[in-house]
This record gives sequence, C-alpha cells and structure tokens, in this order.
Amino acid sequence: MHTLARDAYDDRHTQPVAALPSRCSRRLRRAAPAAALRHGQWLWLPSRRAPVPRRRAPPPVGLRRLPPLTSFLGRIAIELLGISPAHLRLPAALVNGASLVLVGLLTRTLGGGRAAQCLALLATFPIALAFSSVLQYNTTDLFAWSLTILSTARVLRSGDPRNWIGAGAGIGLGVLSKYSIAFPAVSLVVGLLLLPAQRHHVRSRWFWYGAATATILAAPNLLWLATHHFITLQMEHFIHLRDIRLGRAEGYYSDQLRYTFLAFPLAVAGLVSLLRSPRFRLLSAFFLGPFLLIAAAKGRGYYLLPAYPVLYAAGAIALERVLAHRGKLPRNIIRTVVAAAMLANSVAIAWTYLPIWPPGSSGWTWQMDHNQDMADEVGWPEFVAQVAAVRDTLPAADRARLGVLANNYGEAGALALYGPAYHLPTPISSTNSFHARGWGAFDPETVIVTGGTLEDQLYNFDQCSVAATIHAPYGVRNEEAVRHPDILVCHHLRRPWAEVWAHSQEFG
Repeated sequence: MHTLARDAYDDRHTQPVAALPSRCSRRLRRAAPAAALRHGQWLWLPSRRAPVPRRRAPPPVGLRRLPPLTSFLGRIAIELLGISPAHLRLPAALVNGASLVLVGLLTRTLGGGRAAQCLALLATFPIALAFSSVLQYNTTDLFAWSLTILSTARVLRSGDPRNWIGAGAGIGLGVLSKYSIAFPAVSLVVGLLLLPAQRHHVRSRWFWYGAATATILAAPNLLWLATHHFITLQMEHFIHLRDIRLGRAEGYYSDQLRYTFLAFPLAVAGLVSLLRSPRFRLLSAFFLGPFLLIAAAKGRGYYLLPAYPVLYAAGAIALERVLAHRGKLPRNIIRTVVAAAMLANSVAIAWTYLPIWPPGSSGWTWQMDHNQDMADEVGWPEFVAQVAAVRDTLPAADRARLGVLANNYGEAGALALYGPAYHLPTPISSTNSFHARGWGAFDPETVIVTGGTLEDQLYNFDQCSVAATIHAPYGVRNEEAVRHPDILVCHHLRRPWAEVWAHSQEFG
C-alpha cells in the first residue's frame, strides 16, 4: 500500500546530536541540533490544529516513539540555554557524569578502596562517554541501571531495606526513558526468588514500597500508553522486526567483546567474583538476567552496556585484593598497564563516536565513512534552506495553500527547528509522533515533499516534479544526499487528506 508519508530509510536509526568542536564551521555547528529532532518529538510541538503557541504546549507524558524523559531533557535545554550542540549535549553529559558517581559509590559499597574505585570508573568511562556524546533515548540508561544496582547493593551490605526505595526510583526513571529497564527489573525479582538467602526481601514492606515508587514514577507514562492503545509497544515491535530482518540482532555475543574490548577480562573477573560472594551473589543477576533475556529477545548488543559497571566494580575489587599481596613495583606496573588499557578504550570511543576532528580533515572523513550516525548529523540547515528556496520559486497562488511533507522524522525535525527562520509551514509527517499533529489547519493544495521518490508521490498526487537536489556539505554521503536527494513539488492529493491520514501512521 502506498501511504502519503513513508519513512524512506526506516531500516536505520539515527541518533541525535553530539557536540561539535568549536573550530567546526558555523554551518556544521548549526546542523547538529536538528539531528536531535530525528525522532520527531523533541520540540513537543502541539497539534497543528491547536491554537496554542508552540512554546506553551503542555509537555506530554508519552510519545509514540519513546517514553518522554529524553524529550523533556532536550526541551529544558532548549528553553533554558537555546539551540546549540553543546546545550543539547549538556543534559546527557550531566546525567552520565552522575552515573559515574554512582559507579564509584557502588564500588565502595562492595568494599573497594580508592584504587578499585578509580579502576571501575576508568573501565566505565567509555560507556558514559558514548551515552553522553549524544542526547537520545538511552542517555539515562546507565544512570537508571546504576541507581537500581547501587541501591540493591546497599540493601545487601547493610541489611537496611529502606534502600529498596532507591532501587524503585531507578526502575521508575528507567521506564520514563527506555523500556529496556524491564530486563534488570525482572532479573532482580527472579534472582530474589531463586536465591534462598535473599527471598526474605520479597516479604519486606520496604521492597513493596520500592515497587510502589517505581509504579508511581512510571504511572503517567503507563497510563498514557493504556489510553493510546499501547502504540509505543507497536512501534517497538516494528523496530524489533526491522532489526531482525536487517540482521542487526546477529553478532550479539561478539558485540560483547567489541564493546568491552580491553575491559572484557575485568568484566569476567567481576562476574566470577560476584558468583563466589555469598553476600553479593544477587548482583550477578543484573548481568546474567539481561544477558539471557536480550539474547532470547534477539536484541542488539549495546542494550547490555549498562550491566557492565557492576562487573567492572567487582573485578576492580578482585584485582585490588590480588595486588595487595604483591610488591610495590609489580603492583604499580600492573596498575599502570590496566589503567592504560582502560584509557585506550576511551580513546577508541572518542575516535569513532565523538566529533573531535575539524570538518574536511582526514580524521573527520574517516568518521563520516565509518559512522553513519555522525554523517546524518551534517547538513540540516542547508537542507532547510534548500526547501525554502524551492518555496520561493513557487507562484503566489501555490504558496497560499502550501504544505511541506517530510517522509522521515529527521527531515521533519530539521524543518521544525530551522523552518520558522524561513517562515516555512510547520512540517507534515506521518512518522512517529508527528502523525498525531495532523496535516494542518487547511488541506494543502501544493506540497513540497522531501524524503520520497517521484514514483511514490505520483501515486498520491495528480502532479509531481523534481524541483531541487539535496547536496550535503563536504560531499558527505548521508541518507538525504544518497537515498532520496530529490525535493519534489506536488499538486492536488488524489484522496482527501483525512482519508489518507487515517491510514498513514509510519514508524521509524
């Protein structure tokens, strides 16, 4: 079935913006924030039919694509600081900086000294660096998992059941950002039931207070889901089937080696240490449970990354205890080698994922060729300017009832962010949460279409023609420049807008 707006590149997710270095050109620095709108929801635009100004739109407690926390953080950054890559990256950096604090506290709770805490932080830093380099739906994963694990560890160490409140808070916050928090939550409950020495916690009223805390925090979003036919779960199902179809679920086990790299031996040592510890054995469930559940669900390898810090903490403590019986010289040599290995992991992450190179340099070109997500962060202001230029070539009669239709959420987000400066209409898109905003206060007669093909749009409209071709700066080969570079001008939708819109919900 031909739908009006199709995500022409729905076989690849694109993450939001990482902060570009100050030496980058102005246009590339301006390009990055539009990538933060790639999921089509971050500005919290109201319905196109609503008379409420955009900045006064009430924040939703649910979105079709994802839970609302990431959007909330992005919106707060824009409102308080304005639109810039650094401002959008700031919430992610703060959240993951706090995550590192939690990892240090976790290591201390498990009995680690200063050296073990430093090693655990060095091992976790690449994960925090990757999660904080962009503001996206897994930005708060590390924080939510770490808070849950730390609170559980404190229960096990001190016997104080009041710490279950913290575990519940971690799970509740996790629900507001990404539903994969269900993996550690289910694993915790199963671990408590399987370990005879820990079953008494389930009978504690504080355990249930913690469960109530998680429920209260998650309730607004869960209620939103219930009243919207659990559309986000439909979306997740679509994405999951897409990933399986494209082979993204393959390599799950090898991904664990690839993502941990030189820290893998430390993780193995930590897992063995936890399994051997009568007091902290339950914490191994936070890795083993998600590891098995994600594998059974055919999930992607990076879903498990927030489970590694507890292994790093336990492994660092095990190494610290081994080195305590060595002489000063071999102890210092081993510490230096291990620390250098952990730092090498961070360098590898920075080289691949962070925009540390000047545009056009050999390092920058390598990143564009090997990191499609970064390539998709380039060229958004130019894209919107080209759309505006096409609009300016239209006769006044065509501009009177003009619509701009974006066939994927990245283009819709860029048009929503940069379009007002050119007095472009609010973009129309049927992808993700944009679909809920409708097609406008009137039925457009002339439509500028991006992200589609001439063949598809001729099925929908009486007339269509190619008005311009998208060119990304520096010759970057991203989705817009390669997969669907044409900007089309189409006239007269063949069916009523309301009829088309009722069957045009797309996911991507």
